[in-house]
Amino acid sequence: MKKLNAVSLASLLVSALALADTVDNPGDFNLTFDNGVLKIGTLDPISQISQLTLAGSVDGDGNVTIPAEGIVLPDFQVPSPVGLVTVRFVPLADATGTLIPLTGEATAAVSYRISLIHPLLPDTCGIGPIDINLTSDQDGDYVGVPYSMDDGTATYVNGTFGVPGSDGCGGLEDAIDGLIGLPAPSGNYVDGLHGQFDTIFVGS
Repeated sequence: MKKLNAVSLASLLVSALALADTVDNPGDFNLTFDNGVLKIGTLDPISQISQLTLAGSVDGDGNVTIPAEGIVLPDFQVPSPVGLVTVRFVPLADATGTLIPLTGEATAAVSYRISLIHPLLPDTCGIGPIDINLTSDQDGDYVGVPYSMDDGTATYVNGTFGVPGSDGCGGLEDAIDGLIGLPAPSGNYVDGLHGQFDTIFVGS
């Protein structure tokens, strides 16, 4: 009987642990950001990353899915020797990630191509793919802030991604890469990307 009780107790503990990090109220969300910077190559940190919005869903196991059309970052402009160049971030695929309310774990993996738009550049000119793996934990020298069930916020970082050289730029790739410092296998980062979910997801 004691052996049976011990087995039953172990079973209950395993079941409780299995249920511990789930999402009690899975569903759709909009995640909007109000702070953060993106550093690529030798460019100054780009504060427009704070305009990123993500629209997706999280299931009961904490798996996050964000369709490509739900990944939105408005165009912005950067100075160059030939005037302002419009920078457009184009998602290459749906994003995936995790949200574990009890532990605060929040991640999102996004793959982008950057289109560089200017009258002197062909419309094929760009940089990519750039694979950004956001986390609310620590990545390299950068430390995020875990997801909070109190207010639905988290702060994401990514300090260990590479950026390839440009391509499709009509022979101007070397000039563009020289200006931006590409390819850049290291030294790129996302820091302090503070966001809030419009649904406060909770776990038990």
